[in-house]
Amino acid sequence: MIYLDNCATTKPYKEVLDTFVEVNNSYFGNAASINKFGKTTNKLLSAARGQVASILQVAEDSIFFTSCATESNNIALLGSVEHKKDFGNRIIVSKIEHPSVLESFRELERRGFILDYLNVDEDGVVDLNHLKSLLTKETILLSVMQINNVFGTIQPIEEISEILKDYPKVHFHVDGVQGVLKDKLDLSKVDSYAISAHKFHGIKGVGVLYLKSRRTVHNITFGGGQEDGLRSGTVNVAAAASLAKALRLSQEKVETVKVKHKEFKTMIIEGFSKYNHIVINSPLSEKYIDSIINISLPKIKGEAIVNALNERGIMVSTTSACSSKTFHLNEALFVRGLSRENIEGSIRVSFSNETTKQEVETFIEVFIDEYNKKFKEVIESGI
Repeated sequence: MIYLDNCATTKPYKEVLDTFVEVNNSYFGNAASINKFGKTTNKLLSAARGQVASILQVAEDSIFFTSCATESNNIALLGSVEHKKDFGNRIIVSKIEHPSVLESFRELERRGFILDYLNVDEDGVVDLNHLKSLLTKETILLSVMQINNVFGTIQPIEEISEILKDYPKVHFHVDGVQGVLKDKLDLSKVDSYAISAHKFHGIKGVGVLYLKSRRTVHNITFGGGQEDGLRSGTVNVAAAASLAKALRLSQEKVETVKVKHKEFKTMIIEGFSKYNHIVINSPLSEKYIDSIINISLPKIKGEAIVNALNERGIMVSTTSACSSKTFHLNEALFVRGLSRENIEGSIRVSFSNETTKQEVETFIEVFIDEYNKKFKEVIESGI
């Protein structure tokens, strides 16, 4: 099997799995317990928190462990609005966000907040002039993802933070799930930031929320007060330790991986360049990350392409795994102005730290073979 759906999830490193098992076996105490074993477990939790903070270059007390990025996004968005609701009622979100962000904003709209959608250009980059026109004295929340999960556009987070200096009441949240370690970001420029371990070769079921200031976000669940009251419930210390291990191991490979991914993306684009009907929606550009490439065959359903590749042992996807079972046009591609045929015929290829050149070469060969056998005639016939 050749796995090229790494935006959906990555394979955990063996060392990460070993850490998870070892901590569960040897440090299974409750980190909140005051007995000696609990205190030992809590020291391990603190060490994991410190390692994450060091890699992200933030203060240790700004790191909170959660179950996933969806939970981190929800806490940051719903919690910050709860804190700031007396200062205004307008909220802004970009049109290309992950469902865990978009649906949180739609829930806030149902609760009475005025929701403004931030436009993007044809590349999927947020429109800064439109942002300036939307911001008011009543605006209290803005969310823009670091890197788009469907086509890989890098968003101008630091430029946005400069604009927000004139609007100090705005809580600026960034979904960093696809961006962490792939794109440098000074987290002092944002108010909150969410990541999930399974996107960088960690296990599923653990994430992190960075908060510049804990007091700016109310907790949205209630209980025993773990994680400084932000996320009550017995902390999964083994998952936290394994997340820290995955983040460290991935950080060590960052520069090497960036070079590899650019080579892989170049290979695919050049390999498909002579085929008129193969459309690249994620070109080689400083505006796009190299680990994600969105490809379309107009007049062909993306699901048909995925299934054809599946039969040949190659795993890709049509869209975000969190929305791939819904039957509507992908919002992120739609707002870029792509044609309906282009959107419906799109697939996403995404690399991991462990993707090899041989795997990419095989993908190109198989894709072209399937294109010639099954899809070219259909496209040209206009059926």
